Amino acid sequence: MKLSFLPGNLFLNSADDGSLTISLNGQEIFRTRSQKSAVTKFNALREEMEQRFPPHELSPEQKAEAFREMIKDSLVQHNSLGGRKKKTTAGGTRTFGG
Repeated sequence: MKLSFLPGNLFLNSADDGSLTISLNGQEIFRTRSQKSAVTKFNALREEMEQRFPPHELSPEQKAEAFREMIKDSLVQHNSLGGRKKKTTAGGTRTFGG
């Protein structure tokens, strides 16, 4: 399991021994084997940090540019004008005799 809150440098990761660790700025601050308590603690810390690091709203120009990039990327991925694949092997024929 991996969760993160990048603005606050907060991470929840699974350790090799099966435990879950919460780290803040690269230092481990909480370790447990219970997934429920780890997620609860992570969400409480994240909510506290969200107040210190409010989300950044995009300007209309930034939203329009992001939309244009998304459209451009989707058109490149789904190009229907690429043509059909050609067969690379000759068709089988049956010849009798000779």
